[in-house]
Formats: sequence, structure tokens, C-alpha cells
Amino acid sequence: MKIFLLVVRRSFALLQHRLEQRSVCLNNLPFIYNWQDCGRLGKMLYFFPRFPEPEKEEHRILESYIASLIAQFIVFDLKELLLQDMLRFNYFYFRRDEREEILNLARRNLESGILKHRQDTYRDVIERKVRDYLHEQSEHINVEGFLHFRLQDYQQELKRVVDDAVESYLTEKEYREFVRLLKYFLDLQQPRIDLVHLAVDEKGQFQITDQRFNKIDPRDWEEFDLEDYEGDNDYEDVLVSMLVSVAPRQIMLHQNVLPRYPRAVETLRRIFDRRLLFCQNCAYCRQEALNLVTTDTNKV
Repeated sequence: MKIFLLVVRRSFALLQHRLEQRSVCLNNLPFIYNWQDCGRLGKMLYFFPRFPEPEKEEHRILESYIASLIAQFIVFDLKELLLQDMLRFNYFYFRRDEREEILNLARRNLESGILKHRQDTYRDVIERKVRDYLHEQSEHINVEGFLHFRLQDYQQELKRVVDDAVESYLTEKEYREFVRLLKYFLDLQQPRIDLVHLAVDEKGQFQITDQRFNKIDPRDWEEFDLEDYEGDNDYEDVLVSMLVSVAPRQIMLHQNVLPRYPRAVETLRRIFDRRLLFCQNCAYCRQEALNLVTTDTNKV
């Protein structure tokens, strides 16, 4: 008589819930199951046959059922605890609230794009490995032991997710500090111009003009040269820094800026707050070329 034993140390209530959700399928097999408390080791779930000698095919069906159950439990339930463990062990120096923010980033990353698809792939791989293990080697499986010793690729996948979330968090933290300092500096500045129009030309470059749409050369303000910066992030940061150094009373942001430089727009919004105005499809924006720049001899 073959008995299957599963030992679960954590989140056994979630496994029990999954088991109950699928009990209809299990009831069609000549097996019954029960739980036994194992103290600090967690709980043991065991399946044993209703009759002395079930058919081999019925054993294989039960193996597949258990493998599917464990795979879903690991990928959808234990995953959360694994992320917390990795974060707490590898990044213990973060405060609790910081770790929670990083954990939220990791969760969002796992639920989007290619990572979500990869989780589905890992579930299939885990299910196959558990099924092979039960069929070829043992009727006993310690779920977390199996995870740590036989699913190292999956653990590495989760570790990469945590590492990427930490890097994103630190980048965002630096960005918030950058914005905070610029906002503080802006509050100390005396405005050097009443209104600045900010648009993008046909080449995708920022065009800065005054209230009469006359082009302003940023080098007249500070010793900056936007042409020296090839990367979008550097280019945007320098533009924002220049605007802060001039501290205009208002900035009119025209409609072709947001699609091309959403990050710069968000930074300006955080720094300038009510000083930042959004164009409501003005006459200049309705022009096909969206070319808002005039020369000194052709003033609007």
C-alpha cells in the first residue's frame, strides 16, 4: 500500500485552501487525505488509499495531482515568503518600511510582462520535477526542502527579481533626493523671467522661448550646453537644472513635450508645482509642425 506524505512548514493554510478548492477532482480517486500537526516542523498532509491495492494508473493520476498542487503552492503562495526571506537576509540594512516598498516593486515586476510569463513556465517545470520525484524516488516530500535543494534555478530567478527591485528603489530614492534639493534651491531663487514656454522641435530637442515665443539660449542663463549630453536622462536633468537656476514665475508646457520627455515633465511637476502650466491645445500647438520658435525679426 503506497502512502504519499507532504510536509509543509509555512503557509499550510493556503495549501489546505488549494486542496479544498480541488477536492472534487480528488474525490474521483480511491484515496483519502488528512492533516497531522508536526509541531515546529509544520503540518503533514498524507494521502492513503481507500482500498488495499489501487491501480497503478490511479497512483500516477494522484502523483500528477499532487505535483500540480505543490507547483501552484510554490509559485503562487510560497513565492511571497521567499521574496521576504531573500530581502531580509540579503538586504537586512534597509528599514522595515523600505523593505516593504522594495517588496511591492518586486511583486509588481513579477506580475507584468515577460516575468509573469516566466512564472507560468517555472510552474510547469516545478510540476514536472515534483511528479518525477514522486514517481521515481519517494512518496515523501518536504516542500521547502525540495524547493531549496532541487529548485535552485527558481530561487535564482526570484533573487534576480529582488536585486532588480532594490536597484530600482535606490534609483528612485536618488531621484526623489535630486527633486527635493532642486525644489529647495528653487524656493531660494529670485525669478529672472516671468514666463517660459517649453516645447520640442522636429528633431526632438527642447525649445525654450520667452513669453513672446522668442528663442532663449540657455547659455545666456548658465554655463550649460544641452548638446554635450547624449543620454536622455542626462539631457533632461540638465534642462530641469537650468530652469531651476532661472526660476521662472511660470512655465508653459506645450503638448508635444509630454510624449517625448515624460520623465522630465514629472520632475518639473514635482519641483515647480503650481508654477507649471499645461497648454490646452493652444493655436501654436494646433499647427501641424508644432514649431513654436520664432526669430527676433519675426516676433509674435
